[in-house]
Amino acid sequence: MKKMEKAGIFMKSMFITALVLLTVMLSFPLAVLDNKETKTKIETSALVKNIVRDTKKASAYDSFRIKYKSSGKIEKISAIDYVKGVVAGEMPALYETEALKAQAVAAYTFACRKRDTSKGNDYDITDDPNIDQCYISEETARQKWGDKADEYLKKISDAVSKVEGYMLTFDGSAALTAYHAISSGKTENCADIWGSDLPYLVSVDSSFDKIADNYLTTVQISGDELCQKLSGFIQPTGNADGYFTDRKTTSAGTVKSIKFCGKEISGFDIANALSLRSANFEVAYSDNTFTFTVYGYGHGLGMSQNGANYMAKQGSSYEEILSHYYKGCKLKK
Repeated sequence: MKKMEKAGIFMKSMFITALVLLTVMLSFPLAVLDNKETKTKIETSALVKNIVRDTKKASAYDSFRIKYKSSGKIEKISAIDYVKGVVAGEMPALYETEALKAQAVAAYTFACRKRDTSKGNDYDITDDPNIDQCYISEETARQKWGDKADEYLKKISDAVSKVEGYMLTFDGSAALTAYHAISSGKTENCADIWGSDLPYLVSVDSSFDKIADNYLTTVQISGDELCQKLSGFIQPTGNADGYFTDRKTTSAGTVKSIKFCGKEISGFDIANALSLRSANFEVAYSDNTFTFTVYGYGHGLGMSQNGANYMAKQGSSYEEILSHYYKGCKLKK
């Protein structure tokens, strides 16, 4: 009897122990799973917070305050939208994608440098191409392109997006990425045009510009009209065929200075007064008419946009284009 009681007690104890072990085993995986899910939620939440924080930090800085020449209004625009507007305003949408990418990097770099040097002002950059670079809104671009607007806007948007945030630097700072439409066959040295030296804005070959449409243009002006347009410099006297003397040029052909009726005037002042496409010109006189033969389009510094397009057509990447026109600069994001 006692043996049977002991056996019963033993069996009952074993049953209770087994039941406890089974309960623990069943609950353990759930506890582990619950801990893993909680940990995952915490990690995901932290990641999202970091992404949001970084995005806010980037968006707070990566924008530009543009001052419009026509209205004087100042508007803050995200960097990528600004660059799209510059590319749309500065480079033909028909150009090759790699050329558009090169233009986007140059435009972004130029704007970053202006922003860095405009601290303390209420704007970073203007939309005046004579001072900074042209910028147009999507609405203006649509008016400009008409039925081709969707196609061109997408092409530019895709090109800009692929190089978003990339800039050219020299010695760790944003480079002064000047650019122009068509060179005279080679670009200019910075010191010859702006009077100060920048080691990355040096004369490079761009001979393929010579086959560009409108590489060479001619402007004919009557003697009376020329005297009127240049009267702000000096009142012309003497024989018209002797008005222009002592023409001095850079190695690329841009007129550094020329004497008009004995007064020395810069080639750029002459070009602006007479609406010439560049200061790289020759002048001849016959039958009371002055004929200006003009080479290229723009100041001739930095990247030739036509040259960039030609290089892209030959298979060059935007990196190769930028490396050719901005010597020694580094591409950085």
